[in-house]
Amino acid sequence: MEDETASQQYLKRLLEKELPDIQLAGIADNVPDATEMIRNYAPDLVFMDIDIKLGTGFDVLSALPGIKSEIIFTTAFNQFAIDAFRYHAVDYLLKPLEDQRVLEAVSHCRMRIEQKNSSQQIAQLLQHFQQPVLHKQRIGIHTIDGIEFVDVDDILFAEAKGNYTELKLKAGTKIIASKKLKEMEQHLTDPVFFRIHHSYIVNSRYIKRYYKGRGGYVILTDETSLPVSSARKDDFLKRFGQE
Repeated sequence: MEDETASQQYLKRLLEKELPDIQLAGIADNVPDATEMIRNYAPDLVFMDIDIKLGTGFDVLSALPGIKSEIIFTTAFNQFAIDAFRYHAVDYLLKPLEDQRVLEAVSHCRMRIEQKNSSQQIAQLLQHFQQPVLHKQRIGIHTIDGIEFVDVDDILFAEAKGNYTELKLKAGTKIIASKKLKEMEQHLTDPVFFRIHHSYIVNSRYIKRYYKGRGGYVILTDETSLPVSSARKDDFLKRFGQE
């Protein structure tokens, strides 16, 4: 997140040349855009200029209390270093940026990410084997990057997205499954799930209200509105004893 065009292009060129395996998700030069971009992309690493438009890099991080990205601060001023490391920054680079210092910071970042992922994987394995038999049902969701394990009760609904399926979780997050909705339907076997539309499977525990119409639509506890197809309306109403 950098508001100086020269610095933006410098970092872009350096990463493309020296670290081609790193994918650039985007560039923002102001607080609102940077906040939204990080929230949407959840990047592993963010280069954060402290002095950006409409505020500072600290304003961005304050708006994202749950951010898991590694942060490398870039700035022309050194008086912000202590504040930067309070945000667990990987590094603090003074401008003008130097190739070697940038590459060293990225290398340090890679090690932290690998250590973090390794710790998370070990914790997940331990949690899995320590779970009692009657724990919530969990399913593995195949994604482009691997498999994500989710409590089925945390799934609000599933939506068809072409050859993929988007799962909306009650925490407000989303998972993109690398399967079509028809294939996902086979995995959502818990009796609370119901196919209300050719594009939607909903967790009936989170249906708050149903509105009549040709097919009608439901309102979920998070205020999401989803259509009920006319072809599935009767089965839907029977499911809730409203035939």
